[in-house]
Amino acid sequence: MANTDLVIPRHADVRAVLADERFVVPVAEGGARSGTLAWLRGAVCRFSEGAAHDRRLGVVVKSLDEADPARLRRRARERVLAGEAPDLASISALGEALGVTDLDALAAAVPAAASGYLTGTGRDGADAAVAALARLLGPGPDEEVANRIAVYMQAYEATAGLVRKALPASRRPEARGFPVEAVIAETLRFDPPVPAMRRIAREPAAAGEHEIAAGGTVTLDLRAANRDPAVFADPDRFDPARREPRHLTFGTGRRPCPGADQAVRLAAGVVEALNELESVR
Repeated sequence: MANTDLVIPRHADVRAVLADERFVVPVAEGGARSGTLAWLRGAVCRFSEGAAHDRRLGVVVKSLDEADPARLRRRARERVLAGEAPDLASISALGEALGVTDLDALAAAVPAAASGYLTGTGRDGADAAVAALARLLGPGPDEEVANRIAVYMQAYEATAGLVRKALPASRRPEARGFPVEAVIAETLRFDPPVPAMRRIAREPAAAGEHEIAAGGTVTLDLRAANRDPAVFADPDRFDPARREPRHLTFGTGRRPCPGADQAVRLAAGVVEALNELESVR
């Protein structure tokens, strides 16, 4: 039976879709005026496929290779302890690691630009923020500059959402005695900050037991897949000691998140600092 808007909840089926080249991400159109939100979305790896994706991903990976995860963790923690806002501390730590000369300008522009990065509709000032980031992270070809900006968009989105979920989780009785990274790993499984992904079938394809027509969309329910009892024992129990297969929150297959380690380390530094501050109040 054909289906054009199917929710996929099973772990094995989600993995299969993420590995299947017939399922692609929604692609953002290119050709917008340089330095705008539409230009950014049309030039980054997240919203592209094929050779363009691979080329753009190379820019992101090269940037991330310069950011030592252990140092990111330490600097994010230090910045929060020094009074910097948690959402911005991770961006400042990353900018510092990547040699950004004006961290204040970076921290001011990233939230406004990120407000429309996923949807294409940002708050007032989003275009101006993207233009400011292009000046700050340039010079270079448009595609390279856009994907340098993308590093911060992904980091801001992933880290801020992860901290919001992991902070209360770190204060659960079940988390006591575990390293922050273990608590974050279980948070990513138990309560993912991004609970679903969408894919489009570029040709007829199967998703689980369902046939998807060309152009049909599927929603990958990461929350359900990460609690699939076929994979995770007692899946509704929060357990940082788990040794089961990895959660799917950062993706797998064709397009795993290239900054997963950096996001976890940045979030760990922020969560650790916030818990330290809480303990002395």
